[in-house]
Amino acid sequence: YYREQFRIYRDPYLLWEKEIWKTVVATCEVFRVEVDGRYAGDVVLEDRGKGGRYIVDFSILPEWQRKGVGEAVMEQLKKKGGRLTAVTRKETLSFFLRSGFVLKRTMKNYYSAGVDGYSIECAHPPHLD
Repeated sequence: YYREQFRIYRDPYLLWEKEIWKTVVATCEVFRVEVDGRYAGDVVLEDRGKGGRYIVDFSILPEWQRKGVGEAVMEQLKKKGGRLTAVTRKETLSFFLRSGFVLKRTMKNYYSAGVDGYSIECAHPPHLD
């Protein structure tokens, strides 16, 4: 699993150490994304109470990017309803904005010197079938 993260995150500052991953897995919901039975990425959500969830990680392997996989996963998350929040990078901000998120604020040097973070939010009522 950890090896797969190297394929997704090319910048070292984006990789968490194994101890951090252990904590995340113990305290968050981790969803494996599969396409035709093959690993395609993962989503990690932290419960923020009152129906709010924080997207700790939203990772799709490069070979599955720009093929609708991330969009389909995001639609499933939004169907659950409630408020979704996250901090993302410039490279992925447009994906989240297209998915219905709004930019709340820019945090200078959030990831490392010269690499800003973007606080985003998306509120959806529960999906009714």
